[in-house]
Amino acid sequence: DDVLPTVARVCEAAEGFDLIERCALVRDLRGNVRLVIDQGDGGRGFEVQPLEAALTTELGRWFVAPILTTDDDKERGRLARNVFEKSKAWQPTWRDPATGEEVRGREGFWRRLERRLSKDEWLTSPPGDGKPPWPLRAATPSIVTFYSFKGGVGRTTALVSCAWQLARQQKRVVVIDLDLEAPGLGTLLESETDRGVLDFVVDHLATGETSLQGLYGDARALGDDAVRVTVLPAGRLGVSFLEKLGRLDFAGADPWMVASASPVERALEALLRAVKRELTPDYILLDSRAGLHDLAGLSLHRLAHVDVLVGRASAQGYEGLDVTIAALAARKGAAQMRTVILHTMTPPDLTSLEAIIETKEFRERAWSSFARHVYKENAEVIGEHTPEAHHIPIRVPFDNALARFTTLGGVERGLFGPGYEQLRARVETLCAPEEP
Repeated sequence: DDVLPTVARVCEAAEGFDLIERCALVRDLRGNVRLVIDQGDGGRGFEVQPLEAALTTELGRWFVAPILTTDDDKERGRLARNVFEKSKAWQPTWRDPATGEEVRGREGFWRRLERRLSKDEWLTSPPGDGKPPWPLRAATPSIVTFYSFKGGVGRTTALVSCAWQLARQQKRVVVIDLDLEAPGLGTLLESETDRGVLDFVVDHLATGETSLQGLYGDARALGDDAVRVTVLPAGRLGVSFLEKLGRLDFAGADPWMVASASPVERALEALLRAVKRELTPDYILLDSRAGLHDLAGLSLHRLAHVDVLVGRASAQGYEGLDVTIAALAARKGAAQMRTVILHTMTPPDLTSLEAIIETKEFRERAWSSFARHVYKENAEVIGEHTPEAHHIPIRVPFDNALARFTTLGGVERGLFGPGYEQLRARVETLCAPEEP
């Protein structure tokens, strides 16, 4: 955590460093740091060896010498210039060791270029770049991601309820199982197929194929409403399923284009476009992978118009909710966020003291996260108690029948309960077409 601030602090304190025109920090896949300097006209006499020694003393093996400069001969100079061309602006901050006060690096001076093995979907997109495959228009399907930081909190149940309610309103719905490492949506909805989402992705990675043949079927578990809910399961479990998982490439972008789409992202976009083209749904619901997974980051930050964040009251749940909201705000930007918070497994009696205390704490935690990461300077204007604001959770009481059912038909009443109806209504509102 301290490597990058330490690099900036040591450099800014070096004699003659203030005469340099600009400096780029390069961080490789393992986290090791290198420096590239553009000395400009004023810093041509700057000696890099004392700075190398100081950085080695402070950082040990985290720092890798030598420091490159744009004035180096041949390949080193060319590489240094290429780094400046491909790097992005960076504003480092660090704590002054003497005073403890925060210090900011020089405006427009620092650049950064780094590469990661995974999690770019959570980390790299600047605000506004995390746009779904198509904008919300009157004639286009809305894409809704159902996500939970922890498993077992009712995420898939909420998705099934929303799909069933929409189908009951004569809407055409496609549900897609993106929980590829713990699939189950196809089994739950009784829609087993020969192929699945994982087959589509590996086919597309290898050949560019975009066929949906054998990928989908009706949600037979929904009875008379099955014909309006189409299911794309993850695929058939078995040894070959594990082999296909090993083909997923979340970090295969051009090393100079760290914010470009990964091969898996391009495959999932192709899947969504094929669904839109061939199945013409009104809604596409994505059952996301739980946790800080690459698939979860893709479905939240890159693919969906609306994000449903599902969680229960717990210390882990609150921490996960906060980091998810922070990442959404940074990747999508506050203006593009369309978010629903679903507070599940509340005490069954919503009027009980236990339920009132839990509801109050959950709501305060959600407000705190949105105020810090999303609303920021507008927090006082929006207000903690504004009805229908993004941070206001929808409560779904714990239902023992939903925790231990064998068929969906036997728990239909619970899936159409007030909390789930409120969820469906909020989703429909947020899926309203954007202004062109």
